[in-house]
Amino acid sequence: MKIINVELTIKPELKIDYEHFIDELVAGSRAETGNVSYNHFKKIGNDTDYEIIEHWQDADAVTAHNNTAHFKKFLAGVGNFLTQDPIIIRMDYSE
Repeated sequence: MKIINVELTIKPELKIDYEHFIDELVAGSRAETGNVSYNHFKKIGNDTDYEIIEHWQDADAVTAHNNTAHFKKFLAGVGNFLTQDPIIIRMDYSE
């Protein structure tokens, strides 16, 4: 399994717009073949820090995800909301 964590820090004045923007990515990603789970969280005690936690069956599922319209739309627009570059952590998990 492939696990990806993405930490995002959002401009405070764009918080509501960002939350609407991210909904399409989350819904589309959850519906993909090969997706085990896809969640978006706001950190406790901070209104501008978010995290996406993704679990994918394998590397092929991640590659397919990276080529979807909803992911490409996210990449093209997320920079408008950020105060800094995202922190991306990629991990492998095997039982």
